Amino acid sequence: MLLYIQMKYLIPFNKHPRRNLPKHSSNKRTESYFVLAFGRTYHQEISNRISEHCQSFEFKIARELHIPGLGIADIISVFTKSRKTTLHAFEMKIKDWRKALAQAYRYKYYANSTFVVMPPGEAMKAKQSLPVFQSTNVGLWAFDADSGIIKKIYNPKIDKPISNTAHTKALTLLGHQVTSLPVF
Repeated sequence: MLLYIQMKYLIPFNKHPRRNLPKHSSNKRTESYFVLAFGRTYHQEISNRISEHCQSFEFKIARELHIPGLGIADIISVFTKSRKTTLHAFEMKIKDWRKALAQAYRYKYYANSTFVVMPPGEAMKAKQSLPVFQSTNVGLWAFDADSGIIKKIYNPKIDKPISNTAHTKALTLLGHQVTSLPVF
């Protein structure tokens, strides 16, 4: 009987521990993969645009910028041209555009523009409430991770961040993050 109890709780060596969890827990990495795929595609798209137009500005991208009290942006891009810096913050969600919109709106405290990025099917559901995105000046993009296509449904106006202090703090944190971490 003692031997039976010991073997009952052993995890087989050929099974990944995440497979032992309920299905909703085992899919936690889905959003992370979505974020990485978008980041790579967005970086490539901007890099191609810069090289095609020979524009003289600097472009950096980072993941998961955490500013206490303002959340954690999934992707941040920084454009610098002649001492003018523009920050774009992206919030990715597989579902629940309302939650994504609320989070993206918080990023407006330090970013010049913010975006919600979702898979095409969910983005079309969110598009039905496009006036909400327009009134809050938060962009809505659809990203198909399989094809690598970004569809820009609504682009917000580039605006001043709500808080100059938060903007400065974000730039400082990004300066440390971009120089010390490999992004993609």
